[in-house]
Amino acid sequence: MICNLTEASLDLGYRARSTLQRLVRDGQLAAYRVPGNGREILLDTNPPGRPSLRETVEALTQFRPNSPLRRRPPAEPLLEMSDDQLGSYADQLMAGLDAVALGQDWEATAEALNAFLGPDWPAPPWSAAQVNTVAMALSLAEEAAAGD
Repeated sequence: MICNLTEASLDLGYRARSTLQRLVRDGQLAAYRVPGNGREILLDTNPPGRPSLRETVEALTQFRPNSPLRRRPPAEPLLEMSDDQLGSYADQLMAGLDAVALGQDWEATAEALNAFLGPDWPAPPWSAAQVNTVAMALSLAEEAAAGD
């Protein structure tokens, strides 16, 4: 889209065109300028073979959290799922994947972890020391499974 400085500023979310005027004056937007008639400065917002004007201005300006360039549309609201729905969704995603595709032999890891912890290991909830033991045992079990 070819537009003047005011239109380009509004398209980028700025209330004033001073930021674009400064970038044009410093020659940083020369690749985006289009020959115009008279004194009006025209910019191409999506020139072929170049990043968009928005991406370039964002890269050339200082990061500010409240910048209009950094505003993104609100994310889609999360859907609430029951445990059964979530389990079904996870099963669909994992269908057809095997341990090799996952990069870990979880059967061997589980066997090694259970061997390290032993049959007398208590069920959760665990204390901080017990969680530390489980973390170390899991790390050792992963290494043992990978070495097989």
